[in-house]
Formats: sequence, C-alpha cells, structure tokens
Amino acid sequence: MLQDVYLRYRNGCMSLYSMDEQERLVFLGTAFVMHPGGYLLTVAHAVSNQKNLMVVPVAPEESFMPMSSTSFRAIPVRVAQIDAERDIALLAFSDDIEINMPDHVIGTPETIAMGTGVACLGFPFGFQCIYNQVLQQAVVSGKILSANDTRLFLFDSRVHDGTRGAPLLNMEDHRVIGVVSGRFDSLEASPAEGTEEGRMPTSFSYAVSIEYAVPLMEAEGLEVL
Repeated sequence: MLQDVYLRYRNGCMSLYSMDEQERLVFLGTAFVMHPGGYLLTVAHAVSNQKNLMVVPVAPEESFMPMSSTSFRAIPVRVAQIDAERDIALLAFSDDIEINMPDHVIGTPETIAMGTGVACLGFPFGFQCIYNQVLQQAVVSGKILSANDTRLFLFDSRVHDGTRGAPLLNMEDHRVIGVVSGRFDSLEASPAEGTEEGRMPTSFSYAVSIEYAVPLMEAEGLEVL
C-alpha cells in the first residue's frame, strides 16, 4: 500500500526553492502538483516574501539516489493565491508545462477517523543540502481546531523542516487530506498563557486540512478534482 502511494505521487512531489541575487537556489521546502492546469500546493509560511520561486522535479527513479546533486532542472513558479491565516499557498508554473497526474487527488477530510493510516512524501533533509525524496508513514493521532478555527491533523511522525509543504496522504484511498506544516508544539498551540517550563518536545507533527485549498483553486477558476 505504501508503494502504491509513493508511485502515485512521487513525480508530482517536488523540492521548492527561491533564487538569490547570486542566482543560487535556496531550499525552502516541498511543494506538490494539485491540478493539471499547472498548479501546486505548499505552505504559505515557506513562500511568504520570497521571490524568484522554483521547483525541481525528482530525477528518474534509480535503485539508490546520490545525496547531493551537481545540477538541477529548476522550473519557475509564482504564487497564484495565498491564505496566510490557514497557512496554504497555491503556486502556478510560470510557463506551460505538460502535466500527467492522477484523477481525484483531493480527499474528504471530514470522514477521516482517528487511527487512519497516512503517509507524507517530501524532502526532509533539504536544509542540509540532501535533496532526496523520503516517504514517511504514520497514523492520524488527533484532530484539532487551532486558535483561528483551522482544522489540523496530528500524526505520530516527527517531520523535519524540509517536509513542510508536503502532501499528507490517506493510505486507504490514496488521496490528499492535508498539507504538512511542521512539528507540533503544544505550548505554542495552547490558548493558555504558559512558560518555557511547560515546553516539552513531542514526536507529533501536523498538517492543515486540504479543504482550505479549495477556495484558492476556485479563485483561480479551477475545477476542483
């Protein structure tokens, strides 16, 4: 089942960069294709105030991929729509790109039960200049409303910073149910006033429900698939 999820999404899951003034690619996280019209999703906090955005597709699959690459096939993208409050951004390819992607990729978050098996596919070690695509497995461990009433999925896998923007995938129907935002910090999320004494590292991460991507796609005139 994990292999099916990987094969379904590996080509559409890309590493995300900006280009600095010296025309060097600076790693930002993960983005994934969400619409055949040339649109991707990622988290808003990865692309806010960033210019000259690029994505890099994965190389043709090999048995073992090198940890570092000497060249990249970077493709320019732009921010098409952004919802900073919900932490979701819709990107668009700057040029016409031929895209082949699965049908019916958007899942139904409201039907996800506790204990549902999930997976995420991203580039966790990109900030350490290791740009390998990595698949992680977990289960939905909690469903939380944030302070601004955003629906969040907690899952029991500690993601690294490079996985931000990756898809959270339902292993039962192989559809996207969320966009991975990062590790869960209970003190930061708590509505109560606390102190650093109450901070405890957790092994949980969280994803923003995919439902918040739908208004962004509709604002672009896209049919939600």
